[in-house]
Amino acid sequence: MFFFILIITSLNCKEVYNPPTVKNNPFLLVVDGIIFSGNDSSKITLSRTKSLTDTAPQIKELNARVSVLGKSGVEYPLTELGNGQYEADQLLLDNSQQYQLKIITGDGNEFRSELNNIHPSPPMDSLYWVQDSAGVHIYVNTHDPTNNTRYYRYEYSETWEYLSDFDSFLIYINENNIIPRSLANQIYRCYQYHNSTNIEVTSTAKLSSDIVYKYEAAFIPTGSIKLSALYSTLIKQYAITVDGFNYWTNLKKNTEQLGTLFDLQPFSELGNIQCMNNPDVKCIGFISFTTLQQQRIFINKNDLIAWNYQPYYGKCILRSEALGLISIDFQPPGGPYGNSLIGQGIDTAKMNPGPVYFYSTNLCVDCAYNGGSPLKPSYWP
Repeated sequence: MFFFILIITSLNCKEVYNPPTVKNNPFLLVVDGIIFSGNDSSKITLSRTKSLTDTAPQIKELNARVSVLGKSGVEYPLTELGNGQYEADQLLLDNSQQYQLKIITGDGNEFRSELNNIHPSPPMDSLYWVQDSAGVHIYVNTHDPTNNTRYYRYEYSETWEYLSDFDSFLIYINENNIIPRSLANQIYRCYQYHNSTNIEVTSTAKLSSDIVYKYEAAFIPTGSIKLSALYSTLIKQYAITVDGFNYWTNLKKNTEQLGTLFDLQPFSELGNIQCMNNPDVKCIGFISFTTLQQQRIFINKNDLIAWNYQPYYGKCILRSEALGLISIDFQPPGGPYGNSLIGQGIDTAKMNPGPVYFYSTNLCVDCAYNGGSPLKPSYWP
């Protein structure tokens, strides 16, 4: 049996800067998202700003009417998904036309982004990773032979596989009903997901050629559970305008100081969205029209050197109980709420060897107790 020690490290605290401009909450509309042309869905999230001192959950904007409006008058509605999200699937936009995002909120205000052309993004040349003492860096190389893109934005969606300490082959229902665990009900291997929240933009405007070389699109610190088994990230690349680049660069500086996009920001450049019926009503957000380029990369823990992962479950103990006594260990308070059945066998360490059931705590057996899901993603090898 292997024993693991959970190392608890202290966290560094940062003092939050609260400028005078955030003391009052103007309840501004926040628009987050990108409109894609092509075989990719476009998703827009609407919410309202809140004070940095406000501990209430984010306020999502519900029951809005959202659409993509062409200069020619053609209009493509987005479907409300709930929780402030609105989506359109596969918008096949005309590259010769200009488009804008149109929003009518529940209070009757109409917002529109500036009319804009579709800015196609060139394909990514390569996606690769490098390990050093700090962790694993994931880099992107790309270029535009026409020298027309110049401004890029990156996001990522990451998935990682992780394992519990013990694999369970039995399910305890009651003392008279212990059944084999099917593969569909396995709880040893789980998957977790995370979308990037950092703002990642870069520019080649000062270079003679439109080449992005070794741009760090994602980073995994040494020891992270993300690389305890198998890790994957889908890197997404968008072309943006110079105005979009300036907006996201300024927003990045503010959010790194003050919190998130959904907190009240003290900068004057609010984006390219205006209220059509009342110029005094402001909105935060910048809408770009582009095409999506993306690549996926997998990283196996066996390809790493000295990762130093410390398991989330700490020190796990394999316990055993005679066949006729196992129900004692599966009754409250230590029962189904604390233990998971593992399997059946012979405990040779006992004074009177014989058939026994093996079990351990849920945290050591059921990987879902760490927040993941045992459902394998469709793109997983």
